[in-house]
Amino acid sequence: MIIIGHKAIAYSSFVKITSIDEISSTNQSCIVWFDSSTFTQEEGLELAKHCCEYEVRYAVMIYTLSDLLLYAALLPQYLIIPKSVQHKAKQYQAIIEHYLLDCKLLCVIKSNAQLAKIAQMGIDGVIFKQVLDNIPSLQH
Repeated sequence: MIIIGHKAIAYSSFVKITSIDEISSTNQSCIVWFDSSTFTQEEGLELAKHCCEYEVRYAVMIYTLSDLLLYAALLPQYLIIPKSVQHKAKQYQAIIEHYLLDCKLLCVIKSNAQLAKIAQMGIDGVIFKQVLDNIPSLQH
């Protein structure tokens, strides 16, 4: 299981982007990420396409099955689902595995207490909300 954001486990920094221009000013060791709900579908897919074409490691927060299928075709490292969509996590994970998609599904969590629940669902991993908010990890 992938665990991103726990202070005992090393992980790459995540940098939120809102435009293609911001990608070029981001350190290559970082993973850029964006929330698909803050863009039109066309704009979001354009960001993803740019990352794919230039081999930029990126993640995208998704909300629907259509998002999953479209963004997965543009090779993100991670597809992130917020708490509001986690009731669909098992369904999304099954689709990723059925089609052998090259991305990992991450559920956003706030505390260690949520780890076991996500693991029992068979989801690829978790990302602590603090990572996406660029807050230093406080997890014990």
